[in-house]
Amino acid sequence: MPTRFDEPFWIGDRYFSLDDIALIRETLRRFHRLSRQEIAATLCENLAWTSPNGQLRLEAARELLNAIEAVQWMPVPPARARRPSAGLASERQGIAIQSIAVKAPLRALQPITLVPVATADRPVWAATMATYHPLGYQRAFGARQQYWIVSQTGSEPVRLGSLLFAAAAQKLEARDSWIGWDATTRAQFRARIVNNSRFLILPGVEVPHLASHVLGLAARRIRADWQARYGFAPVMLETFVEQPWRGTCYAAANWECVGVTAGRGRNSRTKDAVLPPKAIWMYPLVRDWRRALEAPWPTPVTEDVE
Repeated sequence: MPTRFDEPFWIGDRYFSLDDIALIRETLRRFHRLSRQEIAATLCENLAWTSPNGQLRLEAARELLNAIEAVQWMPVPPARARRPSAGLASERQGIAIQSIAVKAPLRALQPITLVPVATADRPVWAATMATYHPLGYQRAFGARQQYWIVSQTGSEPVRLGSLLFAAAAQKLEARDSWIGWDATTRAQFRARIVNNSRFLILPGVEVPHLASHVLGLAARRIRADWQARYGFAPVMLETFVEQPWRGTCYAAANWECVGVTAGRGRNSRTKDAVLPPKAIWMYPLVRDWRRALEAPWPTPVTEDVE
């Protein structure tokens, strides 16, 4: 393991560039409320740090965090006593909720709310997303916020779907060009973009304009929820839409399509397209978003949250 982190270095066969070092520094600075295990996973995902079989190099990332702590380069969250993979094992034990037929105008289901998923309910949420979402679901590591879409009419709340917001893509040429970012600026401020990585309306739910309405609800509350959980408010939302879907609900909710992905995938080490390109949709959460994206970061607080 390296003993200095202010110059490029190697760990095994992985070269860490100056941009990588900047990303490590910003991840530790912004996501100090995550556990050490979650930070290790976040670094692996954002750095495309994987073994030849595509598995995240979590053990190497944990050793890197130990080395950073040893030389006091940056504060590192304390290691927590927990069973390995306990969270993942718990999520895999969930049973999906049953989808019911709901066919009604939007006004008949009001009020519709977004309900943050409680820790005890995460296995059910994960199983529901894995069962019904066309792309399936694998556990999201790092910073994330999960919601149920709930209709509060009647004597019992009715779950209509679910949402997941997680860390933004590390590098998107079309997005970064649209914002006006170079690699250094992106590494410093990318955490202020949050990705709507899963959006599920349960099968059987046929409610015109529900999806765009839900996106509006999310845009109005995600900043406060993210601030409460991670100590800062996001400035921008992003998402990807793959054919045959056209992003109709995002367009109706005033998101902007800014281009397409290169089709290389999150962890690709080549420049060759191996996946279908996806449309990139963006939504600013504040009016003066260009200034807010690059505003100086506030001094992080050190208390932890669950």
